[in-house]
Amino acid sequence: MIRVILLSICLTAPTFSLAENITVYKCVIKGVPTFSQLPCALDAQAITLKNINVTTAYSNTTASSKITDTSVDDYLKTQQINRDIKRYQLAIKQYQQQYTEKKQQIDYMTQDKANRLGASSIANAIATKTSALKQSYDALIGQAQQQIEALNQQKEQLSQQP
Repeated sequence: MIRVILLSICLTAPTFSLAENITVYKCVIKGVPTFSQLPCALDAQAITLKNINVTTAYSNTTASSKITDTSVDDYLKTQQINRDIKRYQLAIKQYQQQYTEKKQQIDYMTQDKANRLGASSIANAIATKTSALKQSYDALIGQAQQQIEALNQQKEQLSQQP
């Protein structure tokens, strides 16, 4: 008799949900993102996760009625997109710094080097070399900016999903 009661409790327990949402707190401690059930710092960011009833969500296995909880996946994708955007922004800054350094080297051109390049004057040689350098770095910066725009569009699409 006790086994029957325990069995019935175990079978019906998953159908009851005690909480609708779960709140997790995100803190950055010594540069490392940390997640906790309680606020772990004064600047803790509260993240609310949807709690789904597994029994009802997966009781109907037909392809037309799939129920999924993508809030965590969307959050993680958004965080990855933000990291990628920062990486591309850093690359743009590095490209600009490299361009400035190489431009300074070009500005110190000698007449001998200008003659070897086939230019009529130092100013002409500097202008030619600077133009070629600018085109190559503009292409690299443009590609990085396009990647940032694409990532921003992906992030916007994730935020518009229900």
